[in-house]
Amino acid sequence: MTSKLGWQVDVDALVQVDAIPYAEASVDEVDPATRQPLNEETIDVRRALLRVAAHKDGVFGSLELEANNTAGPTARLLGAFVGWSLPAAAATDPPLVTVATGLMLIPFGAEVPTNARDKTFLEVPTWARAMFPGSYDGGAQARGAFGFARWVVAVTDGAPSADAQWKGRDPSSSFDVLGRLGAVLDLPGQPGRPHFELGVSALTGKALHPGTPPTKDSIQWVDDNQNGTVDTGEIQVIAGTPGMPSIPFSHSALGADASGRWCLQQLGRGVAWGELAYGTNMDRSVVVADPVDQLRDLRELGLTLGVLQDATPWAQVGARYDRYDADRDAQQQAGVTAVRTHLVYSTLALLAAARWGTSKLVVEYDHRTNPIGRADTGLPATRGDDRLALRAEVRF
Repeated sequence: MTSKLGWQVDVDALVQVDAIPYAEASVDEVDPATRQPLNEETIDVRRALLRVAAHKDGVFGSLELEANNTAGPTARLLGAFVGWSLPAAAATDPPLVTVATGLMLIPFGAEVPTNARDKTFLEVPTWARAMFPGSYDGGAQARGAFGFARWVVAVTDGAPSADAQWKGRDPSSSFDVLGRLGAVLDLPGQPGRPHFELGVSALTGKALHPGTPPTKDSIQWVDDNQNGTVDTGEIQVIAGTPGMPSIPFSHSALGADASGRWCLQQLGRGVAWGELAYGTNMDRSVVVADPVDQLRDLRELGLTLGVLQDATPWAQVGARYDRYDADRDAQQQAGVTAVRTHLVYSTLALLAAARWGTSKLVVEYDHRTNPIGRADTGLPATRGDDRLALRAEVRF
C-alpha cells in the first residue's frame, strides 16, 4: 500500500506455535538457584513477528517486533533500521550499493544474517546461538553486488541482543568490525539449473571482563561446638579485598559457507549447505568466554551440514547436523593430573513439513548431546538431550 507521504509500505506477520511432547532433559522440578521450572514438555508461542517495511526513491526503513511466552510473556524490539540503495542497471539484479544503520542482523556467514521467518529448522545451530546470540546487533553496514561477487562490511556494538552478560547493551566504547566476501554462480542451461553460493567471513573486536567492587573487613562467627554461645576462637576476621577494574579483551572469528540449490521436476526444489566458524573468545551465550578469568584464550569451533528437499509442492523433508566445541583446550584437574575435557554440543535434526499456502506444520526430532553432565564417579560426562517438537506456522 502507499502512505499519504508517498511511501510504499508493506506489512507482514508470522506466528509460530510449538508443542514439545517429549524432551529427554525435562523434569518436574524447579532450578534450586533460579526457582524456574525445569519442565520442557509444553506448548507455547515460540515466535510472533510483525514487520513494517517502507521505501521511497531509494530510501528505506524497516521495523520488526517480536513477542513470545517461551520464558514468560515477552515483547521486544527485534530490529529497526534505515538506509539507502543505489539500484543496478537491470531491475532484476540486486542493488549495486546499500548502506543502512540501526538494529540489524549481524552479517557473518550465511546462518546468522538469515531472518527467522526464512528458516526451516526450528532452532539455530548451537554455535550460532553461542557466538551471535539473538543474531541482531546495533551498527552500520554497507553491502553491494557486482556481477557474481557479493560483499558486505559492518561496524557493530559487539553485544548481540541475546548476549548472556550484557543483554544487548554495549559494555565498551570499542566496536566490532566484520564482513563477508562471497560469490553467486548459476550454471548455464534451462530454468532450474543448479545455483551455488559461497563466502568467507571475518570479525575482530573487543569485549569486556567485568571488574569486582572492593569489600570491607568483616567479622564472622562460627559456632564450632554448637552451644549457641560465643566462645574463644569462634570469631574470625575476614579481610576486605581491593576492587578490580574491568579489563577489555580481544575476540575474533573466521567463517566459511557454501550452498547449492537445484530443482527436480517431479519433486521440486532442494538445497544443501555447509558452514564452518572458528572463534577466539567469541562465546557470549552458551559457555561465556572470559580469557581474564581463565588466564588463557578460549577457542571455539562450530560446524553445520544440512540438506532440504521438496517432496511435491505440499511437503518437505530435511536433515541438519551441527557441532559446537565451546572450548577446544578445556581441561579439568583429576587428582594431580590435568584431564582433557570436551565441551562439545551436537545436534542431528530430522525434519518433515507439510505446507498449504502460507501455513506449515513441522515435525522435528533432535538427537542432541550436552557435555555438562556428570557420571556416577563425578567426572564430566556427555548426557542425552533428545527432543521431539511440532510447530504450526502461519504467515499473513
